[in-house]
Formats: sequence, C-alpha cells, structure tokens
Amino acid sequence: MWEKVKRSLKDGASISVEKIEEYTKIGKLKVDEMAAKRKIERNFVDLGERVYELLVDQKGSEVPEDLVVKKCVDNVNSLKDELVQLEKNIKEVSERCEETSKGEEEEPGDA
Repeated sequence: MWEKVKRSLKDGASISVEKIEEYTKIGKLKVDEMAAKRKIERNFVDLGERVYELLVDQKGSEVPEDLVVKKCVDNVNSLKDELVQLEKNIKEVSERCEETSKGEEEEPGDA
C-alpha cells in the first residue's frame, strides 16, 4: 500500500513539473506576443509621424517611395508574420497541455 502511495506522489510530482513547464512556455510565448504587438504599434506611430511630416512638407506624393515608410511597412509585415507563428506555437503548447490534463483525468479511474 505504501508503495502505491509513494508511486502516486511521484507521478503527481512529475505531472506537476510537466504542467509548470508547459504553462511557463505558454507564458513566455504570450509575453513575446505582447512584445511583438507593441513593436507593431510603435511602427504604426512612426509611420504616422513620417506620413504627417511628408504631408505637411507638401510631399504627400512621395509617401509610397519614402524609405522610412517602406521600412515601417516591412517591419509591420514581418512582425505580423511573427505574431502568426507565435499564435500557432501558443495553440500547440495549449493543446499539448490539454492532452496531458485529459490523460491525467483518465488515469485515476484506471487504477
């Protein structure tokens, strides 16, 4: 009986460590996601400021060819791609975490 209790405690501890690791990964990915969103916002602010400057200087027709504008657009596009990848990673880790949880729920009934 004591062996069964010890084994259950060890199994529970190992599952807890796995859960903590999975939730840590999700947390880190969410922090990365928020950072990417902030970078996108900063790029939009920079883009808006530059377009404003060009319009005030009566150079509105130069907006599509302006290097600062192009760089901001490129940055936003690459950051949006990064966000898509981060969201996929978050979904994958979350699904793994759910699968682990479902497996745990089934085990007690099996014992």
